[in-house]
Amino acid sequence: MNDLRQIIINSLDSYATGNSDFRETVQTLVENEGEETYPILLNVLTHLEFSTQDAKSNWDNILKHQALLEVKLDRPVKLITAMCDYFSEVSKHLQIPTMIELKALEETRKISRTDGLTGLFNRRFFDETLEGETNRAIRNDGNFTLIFFDLDNFKKLNDTQGHQAGDLTLKRVAEIMILEKRTEDIACRYGGEELVLILPETRKINALVIAERIRQKVEEAELEFEGQTFGITLSGGVASYPLDAQDIKSLIHAADIALYQAKESGKNQIYLHAEDKRHYIRIDFAEEVQVTKTHQESEKIQVKGKNFSNSGLLFESPVPIEIGTQVQIQIADQSIGEPITVKAQVARVEKFDSCYDIGVSFVEIDDTDGSEVAQTLASNLGIPASTLNQKKNPES
Repeated sequence: MNDLRQIIINSLDSYATGNSDFRETVQTLVENEGEETYPILLNVLTHLEFSTQDAKSNWDNILKHQALLEVKLDRPVKLITAMCDYFSEVSKHLQIPTMIELKALEETRKISRTDGLTGLFNRRFFDETLEGETNRAIRNDGNFTLIFFDLDNFKKLNDTQGHQAGDLTLKRVAEIMILEKRTEDIACRYGGEELVLILPETRKINALVIAERIRQKVEEAELEFEGQTFGITLSGGVASYPLDAQDIKSLIHAADIALYQAKESGKNQIYLHAEDKRHYIRIDFAEEVQVTKTHQESEKIQVKGKNFSNSGLLFESPVPIEIGTQVQIQIADQSIGEPITVKAQVARVEKFDSCYDIGVSFVEIDDTDGSEVAQTLASNLGIPASTLNQKKNPES
């Protein structure tokens, strides 16, 4: 959404100096980006907040008002003039409007929402964005994920190296976050040495990949201050809406709990929020799971994935599978790209009315295609990521 805002600002610059039709530009943006364009557009121009529906309605009314003014005045009327008159005299949203250059306004907004040390967005912007992302997910029946990072042993670093070294470290970690996150992800400084990522329309497994990538880059970074070289690590907690929480307060709490667990378990690692005290951790990406009993290629079972654990997978099966059975599992979902194949062993079977809960312990994850998801899962589950014999080409 930040990219869309910048596109609108750039289009306004072009509209102000040339003869391009800004209305056509807006229509093109709506066709390409959806009706979320309308509230961002009006916020850029008026600093007012509207829902998508209200923003669209106001935009249509502004265009009608512009045409009406041109008829009454018998001359062309700029869109921005019609908009100011509409919000001042018709809808009454602007009680005491003021004039300011758009670039100056945006620079002021940038300063007010940016952390001065790291260049990341600040806590205020985080709170506003998280609320907006939650409302958008509710409207669209969507999802998003939150990652809380905390620098390990940061107080010790400040005490031994000095606060300037601490500031340098925070800046470097922020740079890594900006480089490794996706364009649509929002990186913020939550407070102190705690940093956070909001990942729109992102499931937990994809967030885990990004969090693990950032963790590794920070661990590999070599920092230098006043001739002394030192390193830093960070821990992270991941929680998703609505999988782990259905409101903002609960989501922040869930991510914070996961972060605390990562710290308590040795630091320099990423933990996913667990809904209870069992070892099973919910990851909502298993739309389709195919289980094949080893040495019985014809016996394939379509099951429903439920939870990943620290060492295995829990799934629902229409038929029982004997404990100790060697199985090969293929997990497919559009969010992970190519299907992931895992070798496992059945460790638990529990019967319910219409199905069986089957718990398997992972033995090996196939990384034939160099899947970052497979590598991340293998790393976090503490098992090998290698080429399974079943997928090797005998002619190669």
